Amino acid sequence: MTVVPYNISCHCGAAAQTVISAPRSPGEDGDSHPLNLCYCKSCRHTTGLACVSYMGLSLAPSLDGLRAYGPTQHSTRYFCATCGCHIFWRQGDPEDLGPGKETFAVATGTIIGRADEGEDDEGGIAGGDGGSKNDRAAAPEPQYDRHVNVTGAKDGGLSRWMSQVNGRTMEMHGHWGDHPKEETQAAVPGDFNDNADILHGFCHCGKVQLCITRPDDGSLLPRSNYPDLIVPYHTGSPRINNPDDEKWWLRPSQNSSALTRYLAGTCACRSCRLTSGFEIQAWAFIPRSNISLRCIKDEYQPLDFASLATAATAAEGKRTALQSYESSPGVLREFCAQCGATVFWHDKWRPDLIDVSVGLLDAPEGVRAEGCLDWWTARVSFAEEAGNGRHGEVEKRTIGLIKSLGDGMKLGH
Repeated sequence: MTVVPYNISCHCGAAAQTVISAPRSPGEDGDSHPLNLCYCKSCRHTTGLACVSYMGLSLAPSLDGLRAYGPTQHSTRYFCATCGCHIFWRQGDPEDLGPGKETFAVATGTIIGRADEGEDDEGGIAGGDGGSKNDRAAAPEPQYDRHVNVTGAKDGGLSRWMSQVNGRTMEMHGHWGDHPKEETQAAVPGDFNDNADILHGFCHCGKVQLCITRPDDGSLLPRSNYPDLIVPYHTGSPRINNPDDEKWWLRPSQNSSALTRYLAGTCACRSCRLTSGFEIQAWAFIPRSNISLRCIKDEYQPLDFASLATAATAAEGKRTALQSYESSPGVLREFCAQCGATVFWHDKWRPDLIDVSVGLLDAPEGVRAEGCLDWWTARVSFAEEAGNGRHGEVEKRTIGLIKSLGDGMKLGH
């Protein structure tokens, strides 16, 4: 059995370290630790992502600088306290099993590549029976193999567009492993639960709760360039500037031309990957005037980032508010300071149009929330960056995953 060292990092670099994979055996049957794309409610609302994936580890990693969130006694998630990136998932309670008996997994989006690529030594890995470098090189790289807990998505989520990944036909599992078949979630309070014109969203711990209203006259007021999702930025097209001021985020209903839905799409950029911990980020583009937020006070409030910053400063250490992280100059991302769920992306150039993380949404029809969202299927945003900052087989696997998603969306699978 062979283990392999991998370098990992979050966006800010605070979680950078080398981790050791769970053992696997080379052979004709391929890797012994296939990767799952999970759609359960717990994963979605804890991360804000539409689906997540983890790779098993054989040794406990360093948890320095990470915040822990334990939704159950036997499951703990760890995320970066600075940029919000999900890093590890621990299963098992060390008090019950004994020290070192619990198992860890690392969020696949944080993996940069094998740490021993390019080395000349023939030694093993400290702390584990890793074998020689040649043995490690021969160990097959884990590949995406299954969609799991798909029933939790109701409508299948993103699995409908990924029937094959990197040439493999993906297995489809409605339920998998120890996930409860009926998962409990934080209750969504308020007076609008039964109102069909309101789309609710919430993080797993319930500290962040959203109300999104249907498009109205105010939804026409923002001005914005086209996103890379629609006009690829690498082309340098003059259309990026949206000279006709098209309100591209407003979309027709499923049955008429009336603009009653919002645009949603997927992104594969390096920043989204390293601030979430996963390869595929799904965003819905919502005017700020159509978002109400409940995370500081007992009632829903209009979304005002200046007020949130003031409240977060006043409540420092109490983890009662969203936490902001500037991923690049003028670009801010918010995540729940309690459970680490990705919530918003916004920038100073389009302050009245906000990206909302789709995994938070709780539409009755399912993860894709197609009663309120219209998905852009012509391309994955920043697909050209899928392997940015990665190397070797990890880079190839990521590029293949995003290509499979993009091809599936175009085919309408």
